[in-house]
Amino acid sequence: MTREIFDKAAADWDKNDLRVELSRQVAAAIKQGVPLNRDMDSLEIGCGTGLVTTELARDLHSIIATDTSEGMLRSLTEKIAGQSLTNIHPLHIDLAGDQSPLAGKTFQLIYSSMTLHHIKDTGAVLRTCLELLAPCGFLAIADLEKEDGTFHGDMPGVEHLGFHPQDLAALALACGFAHVNLTTAHVISKENAQGQQRDYPVFLLTAQKGNHSQVTDW
Repeated sequence: MTREIFDKAAADWDKNDLRVELSRQVAAAIKQGVPLNRDMDSLEIGCGTGLVTTELARDLHSIIATDTSEGMLRSLTEKIAGQSLTNIHPLHIDLAGDQSPLAGKTFQLIYSSMTLHHIKDTGAVLRTCLELLAPCGFLAIADLEKEDGTFHGDMPGVEHLGFHPQDLAALALACGFAHVNLTTAHVISKENAQGQQRDYPVFLLTAQKGNHSQVTDW
């Protein structure tokens, strides 16, 4: 059901100014928090229409942009052609399930924006990311700070009402990541389902596949 919602929303997804600005800010935060370079092969989890990926494409060697929504991937494919971006490769896959299309591949960067709260087993996805990363590869996850449920309203498919950043950092460490860092990427100010204007902070967690564990607060 959630995939159908995103399929239908894909055509108008980029018309939301708040969403576009969020993606720009997340991309900027990733550029600030991760030493990107043109030799990096990367993987995005939950690419949507590619708002973040198109911001990062010229800083990376290649991007496999994954999503569970075929509608979102169709929109991304059109965008790739329109912007002549030859290093983005859309892939219809659910990383919480079958990862066989990525067998034998490793990445120097795995990132996601506003996707993790739609995935039930957070730890399993983090462990999958660790397995797919090359030695010393980077993880970058942007998501909502813990909220009271008013951000999405009654939208189906929301598994977590955001995250306490320190809790997610601790989980990343427990899964085997190192050099965990937390920063504020953006603050979404919008009217919620109750008609109230609210601020919803979005944090960025970065980490590395390595041997020395530590957490740095923002």
